[in-house]
Amino acid sequence: MANEHAKCLKSLGVNISGVISSKGSKSVDNFMSSYYIEQKFTNLEELIINKNTWDAAIICCSEEFTFSYVEKLAKTQKPLLVEKPVTSKLEEFENLILYKNIKVGFNRRFYDTISFLKSRLDKERIDLVKVNIPESSISEGTSKNKYLPELVYSNSIHIFDILFYLFGDISWNSYVKSNKENTLRSCSLLGLNKDEINFSLDLPFDYPENFSITIYSNETRYVLKPIEMLKIYEGIDIQEPSDKFPHRIYKPRLQKSIVVESNKKFKTGLFEQDKSFIEFCRSQKYDSRLASVMDARSSLKAISKIDDLIRK
Repeated sequence: MANEHAKCLKSLGVNISGVISSKGSKSVDNFMSSYYIEQKFTNLEELIINKNTWDAAIICCSEEFTFSYVEKLAKTQKPLLVEKPVTSKLEEFENLILYKNIKVGFNRRFYDTISFLKSRLDKERIDLVKVNIPESSISEGTSKNKYLPELVYSNSIHIFDILFYLFGDISWNSYVKSNKENTLRSCSLLGLNKDEINFSLDLPFDYPENFSITIYSNETRYVLKPIEMLKIYEGIDIQEPSDKFPHRIYKPRLQKSIVVESNKKFKTGLFEQDKSFIEFCRSQKYDSRLASVMDARSSLKAISKIDDLIRK
């Protein structure tokens, strides 16, 4: 991700003045050479002491180090963009929520599909939202404090952020789950938000399926599957039985498809996100697509509540 951000920053005309790297790193010198970086800091204290030599920081490192970096650098009051999820420990967010200089990298908010839905759904009556998260249960190991697989916290949090961005907080209040050999195989949940929209969430682990969000609104069905592709259906055509196929077929009418525009040079959504962050650095310009610490906390809180609910 450091390379991905560096490519975006260079294209935006931003000078990368320095980099912090662990001692003995084999990649840092090539990274510095590729992006014409002059300063190399070997520890966080050195970076903070020299804070007058840089204007903002992007934090993309292993999750085990991310929170300590953010917590200490936040006190400099310099703008920070930190890769999600920041931390998987909800209590650690309490140390960050007062800082307005921290933004969180949920780049899928910048997808054309999500922007279209945000503008459209604000004006519509929504009846039901169905979410499918077929996450992998394979990870480096599950913490003793977590029941859900680690990847739900570190990867699927993108989906929870999209739900929060589009619909606000959701209260998940009932569930069913399937265990096999003391391993969680799947679970399904029902929830409501403040507008009394019904939500259903399925988590079938390790299955060949795409992440998806389906929205039923004003007799229109919006389908994000995968998240980079939006299909809009209105009405239905009925094909009566025939000799060739003796069954009635119901075909939803596809009205429109939107596919996220991709620039092969940049990770999808990242260039727009980094551009928004640079504008925030220069003018404190508000962009709701640029996630705050409170936004990230809300998504993690939703996952943690589901974790607590289904472990009972």
